[in-house]
Amino acid sequence: MAGRDSLKWQQYAVRKGMAKQPSGSWAAFEVGVEVSRQNGKNGCIEVVELGWMITEPGVSILHTAHEFQTAMESMDKLEALIRSHPLLENEILQVRHGNGKEMIKLRNGSIIRFRTRTKSGGRGFSVDRLVIDEAMIWSPASQAAIMPLLTTAKNPQIWYLGSAADADVHEYCGKWASLRARALAGDDPALIWMEWSAPDPPDDPVARAEWRQNRENWAYANPSLGLLISEQYIEDECAAFRKDIEKWEIERLSAGKWPREGLNHSPVIDPEAWNAMTNQFPALVGSIGLALDRSPDGSVWVLAAAQHTADSRVHVEIGYCRSATLRGAAAYVSKVVAAWDPCVLVIDRKSAAAAVVPLLAEDGIEPELTGAPQMAVACQGFLDDAGDGQLSHSGQGVLSDAVADATKRIMPQGDFAWDRTEGSVAPLVAVTLARWGLLTFGLDVAGPMVRPPMPVPESVSADVDVLTAAF
Repeated sequence: MAGRDSLKWQQYAVRKGMAKQPSGSWAAFEVGVEVSRQNGKNGCIEVVELGWMITEPGVSILHTAHEFQTAMESMDKLEALIRSHPLLENEILQVRHGNGKEMIKLRNGSIIRFRTRTKSGGRGFSVDRLVIDEAMIWSPASQAAIMPLLTTAKNPQIWYLGSAADADVHEYCGKWASLRARALAGDDPALIWMEWSAPDPPDDPVARAEWRQNRENWAYANPSLGLLISEQYIEDECAAFRKDIEKWEIERLSAGKWPREGLNHSPVIDPEAWNAMTNQFPALVGSIGLALDRSPDGSVWVLAAAQHTADSRVHVEIGYCRSATLRGAAAYVSKVVAAWDPCVLVIDRKSAAAAVVPLLAEDGIEPELTGAPQMAVACQGFLDDAGDGQLSHSGQGVLSDAVADATKRIMPQGDFAWDRTEGSVAPLVAVTLARWGLLTFGLDVAGPMVRPPMPVPESVSADVDVLTAAF
């Protein structure tokens, strides 16, 4: 449009977002475009906005951004796009700058206003289309002010544009996160979500470093790589962020730190109390209890350990939390058991991890299989220790996330177990069972014990090498 050659990914986003039903209404009421900075996502919305204004005479559009400068840059770019074509330039009736009244109006009656988002911004007029730029920063108060503007629109549509959320920085990323969660759930036909991001990063530090430097991952998250962004720029940018590499992963690879959805209940375990029990260098004594769990869909295995500390606490850690084949998981767990000689290996008999029991038996390992009564005792005991400050952990993100996600599943007798349908709680289940196993079967806490190093697989079999644990 207007003589501009959009990039292929931009063309894709525009066509998908502007698709219509046979009735003429939009295929999607809400359109989300998530892509990392400097890839040209605003180039998409400029084409969309111009398309609305030219093909729908009289359409009213509100384009909002969190920052004033961002809104003004979007206005300037749209105006430049229109003026780049002589016939379109003649359609401009008025361009207004200043006093919070920034707008472009065409002779056919179409108008687009540019505003920053405030508690009252946008009140006083109605619109047919909304554009929410910097969508990872949209406060509930602003949402309450803006959303009613679409009430009388005959064919409304909202476009959201932004980059991956960082919940530690973006206080108001809840709406952005909820859109993504709805899209991933796949049950909302009125929502289109288009995301360019690298695959989820691995937890292992070495594997994560390789993931970070993988050029394919750069391309996944940066569809304009080689066009608007060079590999050299990304290399230099990564080096500049070496002291805050997680931020770089979020901003460049779209490895977002998303707030957990659907957790409107009060946390079962107080976050401040949990954080206060962090100890990365505990003095460990006595025997070790191990527990193995698995995500309900079977995609992720979790091995956890528990051991007493010199100050009479129970220290829990996750050894690995990643995908593996059934035989690969069995082989590695067998190696860990052989190296550490734990007092117990606990597996919940209803967990997907129980599938490994026959393979462990081939190696002479007989896990302690728990049922509902033991699970209830284990969960209540873990919760009690957490409330009393009697636990210790090393601050692992995967475990802290599981703790934050935790909800109770009330059982027939009134006791509870961790609800496996809420979030990724397998790490919490694993440490809960490891603690229970240690307290039930680990009687010797008299002397210090240094954990032996992890066994190194003799081969690089695909069954084993993905399970490089690091307790």
